[in-house]
Amino acid sequence: MNYYVLPGIGVYGGIKVGFQFARLLGEMGLPVAVATPRGMAPRWFGSDQPVVSREEIIAKVNGNDTLIFSLPHDYPVLKATGARLVFHCQGTDPLIDPVLRDKDVILLTCWSQAARYVNAVTGRESIEVGISISDVFFYDGTPKEERQAAYMPRRGEAIAEATMERVAHLRYLPIRESDEASCAAILKRCGYFLATAEAEWFGLPALEAMAAGCVVVSVPVLGGMEYLMDGDTARIAAPVELPTVLAGLSADDARGIRAMLRDKGVAMAGRYRIAAQRAKLRDAMQAGLRNVFSWN
Repeated sequence: MNYYVLPGIGVYGGIKVGFQFARLLGEMGLPVAVATPRGMAPRWFGSDQPVVSREEIIAKVNGNDTLIFSLPHDYPVLKATGARLVFHCQGTDPLIDPVLRDKDVILLTCWSQAARYVNAVTGRESIEVGISISDVFFYDGTPKEERQAAYMPRRGEAIAEATMERVAHLRYLPIRESDEASCAAILKRCGYFLATAEAEWFGLPALEAMAAGCVVVSVPVLGGMEYLMDGDTARIAAPVELPTVLAGLSADDARGIRAMLRDKGVAMAGRYRIAAQRAKLRDAMQAGLRNVFSWN
């Protein structure tokens, strides 16, 4: 059997990405369940993927089973089970390096920067399986509040607060521990999104905001630079420069620039629809990834 092993069900992008990946594998006929603490299911996004107890699965699996995981902290306990291991690389913190160097672990990457990191650390080629955002985020014509900016205070709150003080003509709407549908509704109304999480790996919120038609103003990130293109799909600025960039974008004479960034941002986000990842994963399965998993 195949299990995607997760450390929890909280509001973190890695949790949602894990469930989405398990669902896509299931669509291709692979028997797969998600193993969470005490077999609990998340409530902040929709999923009908089977959920089982992480504790019970770790206690009973063996070499006939396959465990997919993304948190490097899980590696020692999962390695000790004797099951086949598949590392779903969602970030490139050096903490993952011991996992990458284990030649018995199959390496899957979600975006190009992660694939380059894997190759730089180990000389190995990973299998790129893509990443996607839920269709609920894509703009549906909801009227935009041009003077309203959304942000997520969990990471980079000090940067957001400094920006709010200096660009006081906008209204700011924090998105906290929100469910996926509510978050999408907020983004579709807002004219802007501030992405303030420094050293972010990929940055799903910024991509979701682009899909929702927001003008995205972001600090530099790692993997997300493949869709955050300064002056084309978004504006990228160091934290100290973020207020100046936002002030310029929100000026009355910048309407044309805002429209261009929104249009190109939505088009870029379209490359990350679930349908696109499904096609990428299908190609990977046909190229040999299917042989990694257990089919009984």
